[in-house]
Amino acid sequence: MKKWRFVGFDDSFRIYGSISELKGSEAVVVGCVTAGTLPEGFMFDRIKIDGMDSTEKIVAMVKRSKFREQIKCIFLSGLTLGGFNTVNISRLNEETAIPVVVVMRRQPDFDAIKKALENVSEKEERWKAIEAAGEVFRVGKVYVQLKGCSAEDAESFLKLSTAESHVPEPLRLAHMVATAIVHGESRGKV
Repeated sequence: MKKWRFVGFDDSFRIYGSISELKGSEAVVVGCVTAGTLPEGFMFDRIKIDGMDSTEKIVAMVKRSKFREQIKCIFLSGLTLGGFNTVNISRLNEETAIPVVVVMRRQPDFDAIKKALENVSEKEERWKAIEAAGEVFRVGKVYVQLKGCSAEDAESFLKLSTAESHVPEPLRLAHMVATAIVHGESRGKV
């Protein structure tokens, strides 16, 4: 049976003490392509911490990938990368023509997120992207938001791309590589 290809994106950056004590102005974003659960390739770029460039950087990575035509789903580890560099999943889906599934271990606290946005520029644009991501669904032991597919499709993508954890392998591996680039070794769970 032919395995479907997936890509998952996660980030890493240095924090000293609190989020206000960031080291540097950039975060690393890594994409991992898998065939089912087996890793097949990686992609890499940098985004501005609390910037507004994560969507365009991910679109560019996907479009130049040799796997682009075979990718069935883009997984994201949350809607924000590099602090509050918010991914607009509607734009990501439209510009790549690939379904997007945002995977979260916990139900997001949108009130806390909206309050935290008070500390960054362009808060209205960021909040619109968060609202446009739509309803949060529970699928198995994770929560998801989706664009370009149904909840049933998302559940199928999750089952086909998950090995032993509750998180798809492309996200788990992207997290490991991103943290290894920034911290010298992989750390923590997605």
